[in-house]
Amino acid sequence: MGWLIIFLLILLIIIGLPISFAILTSSLIAMYLSGIDVIMAPIQLFSGVNRFILLAIPLFIFMGELMNATSIAYRIINLARALVGWMKGGLAQVNVVTSMFMAEMSGSAVADAAIMSKIFVPSMVKQGYSKAFSAAVTATSATLGIIIPPSIPMVLYGVTTNTSISDLFLAGIIPGILLGLAFMLTNYFFSRKENFQSDKKFKISNLSQAFKESYIALIIPVVVVGGLIGGFVTATEAACLGVLASLFFGIFVFKDIKYKDLTKIVLTTVEQSSIVLMIIAASAVLGQFLANEQLPQQIASYISDISENYYIKLFLINIFLLLLGMFLHASAAIIVVVPILLPLVTQMGIDPVHFGVITCLNLGIGQQTPPVASVLLTVCATTSLKVEQIMKYAKWYILTMFIVLTIVTYIPSLSLFFK
Repeated sequence: MGWLIIFLLILLIIIGLPISFAILTSSLIAMYLSGIDVIMAPIQLFSGVNRFILLAIPLFIFMGELMNATSIAYRIINLARALVGWMKGGLAQVNVVTSMFMAEMSGSAVADAAIMSKIFVPSMVKQGYSKAFSAAVTATSATLGIIIPPSIPMVLYGVTTNTSISDLFLAGIIPGILLGLAFMLTNYFFSRKENFQSDKKFKISNLSQAFKESYIALIIPVVVVGGLIGGFVTATEAACLGVLASLFFGIFVFKDIKYKDLTKIVLTTVEQSSIVLMIIAASAVLGQFLANEQLPQQIASYISDISENYYIKLFLINIFLLLLGMFLHASAAIIVVVPILLPLVTQMGIDPVHFGVITCLNLGIGQQTPPVASVLLTVCATTSLKVEQIMKYAKWYILTMFIVLTIVTYIPSLSLFFK
């Protein structure tokens, strides 16, 4: 029955049912067929979201929306231009570095992709880049939003596995920087092939001015994440501090946010938060059923039967996560799949923090690959391009992500350096 519910879940998602409803529908059907009283479902729905730590998710989303509503994005872009605009393919490099900076603020790849595609794609097209290439760079670099802290998927992973969120945030720093540098190297190869030119010459005066305009924007996430990592605040308190700081600087310092704008920002936050929290609630029902069916033990046994080799097991786990990431929303995948794999991972002696980074990297690739491809489809919507047009270039960046995933998987010290 455990495998039947997974098949039914994927089928419902493919035919277009919203993910939270697909999870809940498949769970209720499986419970009914197994003779389990479905009256337990509402209790499990409530218990799934009845945790204080989950308040961090809407607060981090609110913080990201507040910062996206200000001139912060443009200040960050100017700083990135001053830093790397002189490189060959300058604006493509600026795109990646900006995503690395913006990742400190939103914690969501979809949010980063939505705002960056509106800014960068038209600008890159004006400088002679193809629209499809510009969209591909924007979509794939947005993945940095769930690797570099703060990261909403890492918060979910921490809640699901009772792993320290501050340790997870620390673990994402080096892999996130490594992935950003890998994207920049891929940009360089494309720039040589397509003869993309630099954006502007490097000048210390430009860098100094850009830093003066953006340092406040950079300080906010550093203080928020630093407070969490330093143990001064919890994840929820850190997110709350981020919201208060964003409100203060957005309204009184930058003066970009008007009181009338807050209604729209709050509504957007509520909409995005409700989607994630509905997935979490529905996944609690599914997770309980899968635990009763002992599916985690079955999968662990199946992978162990294939090979006893540690490295092959890691490879199989990555393939499993990659495939599921193609069909499941990142939030659902973490809540549903991680508890299934955790017994095997623990048995293999893999640090849960290291596994958290591996999971987020895998799901980051899943956000770029159809049929779900949440980030890729967001960029398609904002640029009016078809998936196949963007994938012409995006496939090479996805390959880059897979190479980085392999490196991070087999070199745990990259994730555990700060632990």
